[in-house]
Amino acid sequence: MLDIIDLFIKINCYNTFHEAATKLNIPLATLQRRIKKLESNLSLALFYRERGCLRLTEPGKKFYTQCLSPVENLQNILDSFKGHCDNEKGSIKLIAPQNFIKSDFVNGLFKDFSHRYPEIKIHMILSDERLDLKKAEFDLAVRIGKLVNSQNICKVINKMDFVLAASPKLIAQYGMPKTFTDLSKLPHISFTPFKNWKFLDANGEFCIFEPEPNFIANDIEMCALAALEGRGVYYGPLFHLKKHIKNTELITLLGDFIPIKRDINLVWPDKLIPYTSRLLIDFLSDKLSEPHI
Repeated sequence: MLDIIDLFIKINCYNTFHEAATKLNIPLATLQRRIKKLESNLSLALFYRERGCLRLTEPGKKFYTQCLSPVENLQNILDSFKGHCDNEKGSIKLIAPQNFIKSDFVNGLFKDFSHRYPEIKIHMILSDERLDLKKAEFDLAVRIGKLVNSQNICKVINKMDFVLAASPKLIAQYGMPKTFTDLSKLPHISFTPFKNWKFLDANGEFCIFEPEPNFIANDIEMCALAALEGRGVYYGPLFHLKKHIKNTELITLLGDFIPIKRDINLVWPDKLIPYTSRLLIDFLSDKLSEPHI
């Protein structure tokens, strides 16, 4: 029965029984027969039978939720008793933001992981686009910022510091802003995908500034260069600007307003996690948990 419950959990990742049978390399008739057997034993319907759509019934959702974690834990236990070499072979398809992966605190991590697990291959796609992990068949994603509710599993592994800064040349031209009204009079540099600038004021109240940028880029280095050239006020991740702030090439603004830190998330589909993916999740969780990112 456990193998049928495992199959039931896997099927929920697909849009139809036919797609599940194809992806799982199981004859369609066999797959449907096993699910009917499970439904018969439980005396309830787990799936709605709709043309071109596979979705759980309400009892099916409850059964799925209660089974997922125990079956996943059992799979991890079984994996741990297999041959060590067998556990550490496979491939992982990962999607992550380009600027984050190219940053100093990530540099070298994947090289270290490959040295530790040489038989695990990583297929990495660099993109800020928040693709559907199930449809795109990604095993793991790194995402920055608040996530909307989904069927994915999310683990917050750290917080990323943000900063509001500008060049002394720009401040000499426009004057030092003391309020958001003052800030609105300066040119702005927008680092996508962060369209709104979020802060906490001196009282700990949440506030948003909506910039009107004259320069927009999805590359932190380009945004930093534009700020250094005095082309506008920068709001975005601190990590690439630390050295420029330290040597006063850039200065921070509006000290009474603290830029809100953004979550660094590991996200994976709500399904059984392959042992190889679990190794990478644990590795990144450990290595990227250091403060002051």
